[in-house]
Amino acid sequence: MDPRSRWLSSFALLATLLLALPTAALAQDKFQVKAEFEPATAKPGDEVTLHIHATVEYGWHAYGTKEENQIPVSLPAKKLVLSGLEVVAPAVIPEGSPAQGPLGVQYELPHEFTVDQKLRVPKDMAAGVVKVSGELKYQICDANSCEPPDAAKFSATLTIAAGAAGQGGEQGGGETAVPDLGVVPGLQLIPDEKLTLKAHFEPATARAGETVMLVLEATVIDGWHAYGTLETTNVPVSLKADKLVLNGLERGGEPQIPPGEYKEFYGLDTYPLPHEFTVKQPVKVPTGKAPAEIEVSGAMNYQVCDESGCDNETDAAFTAKLMVEAGAARAEYVISAAPAPRAGPRQPKFTLDDIDGDNALTGSIWSLILLSIAGGLFALVMPCTYPMIPITFSFFTKQADRRNGNVLSLALTYGVGIVLMFTVIGVAAGGAIIPFAGHWATNLVIGVAFVVFAFSLFGFFTLQLPAVVTNAAGRASAAGGLLGVFLMGATLVVTSFTCTAPIVGALLAGVAEGGYGRVALGMAVFGLTMAAPFVFLALLPGRVKALPKSGEWMNTLKVSLGFVELAAALKFFSNVELARGWHVLPREVFLMIWAFAFTALALYLLGLLGHRRVPVEGVSATRNGVGLASLAFAFYCLFGVMGFNLDPIMTAFEPPYRLREIEEHEIVKDDYAQAMELAKREKKYVLVNFTGFT
Repeated sequence: MDPRSRWLSSFALLATLLLALPTAALAQDKFQVKAEFEPATAKPGDEVTLHIHATVEYGWHAYGTKEENQIPVSLPAKKLVLSGLEVVAPAVIPEGSPAQGPLGVQYELPHEFTVDQKLRVPKDMAAGVVKVSGELKYQICDANSCEPPDAAKFSATLTIAAGAAGQGGEQGGGETAVPDLGVVPGLQLIPDEKLTLKAHFEPATARAGETVMLVLEATVIDGWHAYGTLETTNVPVSLKADKLVLNGLERGGEPQIPPGEYKEFYGLDTYPLPHEFTVKQPVKVPTGKAPAEIEVSGAMNYQVCDESGCDNETDAAFTAKLMVEAGAARAEYVISAAPAPRAGPRQPKFTLDDIDGDNALTGSIWSLILLSIAGGLFALVMPCTYPMIPITFSFFTKQADRRNGNVLSLALTYGVGIVLMFTVIGVAAGGAIIPFAGHWATNLVIGVAFVVFAFSLFGFFTLQLPAVVTNAAGRASAAGGLLGVFLMGATLVVTSFTCTAPIVGALLAGVAEGGYGRVALGMAVFGLTMAAPFVFLALLPGRVKALPKSGEWMNTLKVSLGFVELAAALKFFSNVELARGWHVLPREVFLMIWAFAFTALALYLLGLLGHRRVPVEGVSATRNGVGLASLAFAFYCLFGVMGFNLDPIMTAFEPPYRLREIEEHEIVKDDYAQAMELAKREKKYVLVNFTGFT
């Protein structure tokens, strides 16, 4: 690399880092907080309010709890140091005022706003001064850009006077102190407060032998939704028996959960629930049960999503109390079991979607076809597919000479053979390919292979077909006829399988739940996409000389594909580190590397970055256009690095965890008991992740 190219690449890297990692201190200068108690003096048993006053520099603004695109203001409970005080209720944070922003409707907060946290002084707390501290999380933006998410620390002191709670103010009375996670009897808030769950019994009093209903009233914040029982794309709401603690009561039947209302979302069949929905669980009081107050607890499993992505599957805990009274069972409550609700009929869609069952994983049949075509086009530009082009030319040129140019039947047979072989491979070996393609070791091998292919395209070395493949093609050429065509098709499939295996594996994994019909259709379209260019060229063996000669355009294409393959290799390495639990490649690092790769590609296409000391002799309009598009995509990646949500496709492609999640959460691997013990000790929630990684 000449000095000019080295200087430009270093400057690009430095500019990228400066854009993606603004100094945190600048954001803190624009956002100031001050905390105080009201009242400033309290007695044991009193309730007080911690006011956190925030001031934002003019021209900038933070966001309220209804914000979906930027990071809203929050008061993490685990960052609060309460010095013995108790949390009475969740913090009260302004929702924000709706305003039209670059990403649609956004909920901005005024330049001065207040967050309130209600606390209680324990009855046995001694007189003195206590200090409370914590962090207020936020993100601020102006008209042009946003600062990275940050946290402002605060502290305030409260004077504890001697004596019992005053008669004129708020009192704790005889109530039981509420845990500092903000959990109120019958009400459970998940940490980010996207879903609240309130539980009670209907009726609230029962007798031995009766069956009553445990009612869970769920509320999801605007912009997010959970899913009904018909959902197959995301995780539906469920209430499993092993998560119910009935304390002597019995399940009176299956839970009654709404099926959801059908909605097509980006080609996927989904069944979201409304923002308020109810789950019911029949509970039976056994015959002979003595009168008592019985507390029932459990957890409702769910997943919430918005327009940009989904949170991880989690549980919402709940508690409810049932009063068992004396007396004979009432006839209206004596039933053997409450029947589970029938799921509503599926909304009609394309008849083609019902091939071997309805699989919402890939959405409509047209989504499957487009996905298969995209996979085939990507496979065509892979390094191990390209060498078959001259072999195909050679074979059909000889056949054209023997048949006086009449090769239509052979060319069509050639294409049908390719399609048939890919289809047979998908149907016969799909069950083995899917776990093979999803295993972390396979992803590691494929990632390394893509790096090798990239350096080959950069020109550091040349990959050649194995001798056995070349010999097989030679025998096929000599054989001629339909047998030769079949052998040529087999040679193409086998040769390209090294590059197409990950694409085929991903395709099969996406359609496998739909049955063999969808697998066969997907693989047939994939094979047809790969076969079509070869069939077309087979029909025109005499036009080979008219094709563009290899030269600068071919070198430009190869180097550009090298950058793309390096970016693709990073995705496979990300799958490996997720499976192994290393947590070294969070979303921000992944997108930063992609931004650097596509910036380097843009500099190369724009003629600012040389390749192996080869001088750039002019830059065409096409190169300029693709270079600018690559630069725009690099800045889009930086947009994600700075904390913004990206489109659904990129959200699904990037790693599912962020840098701040590594800093804030402790991960316990393969030890559920230890995780539960840690969560109880630190008064945190537990997220059990049992999904795959690829």
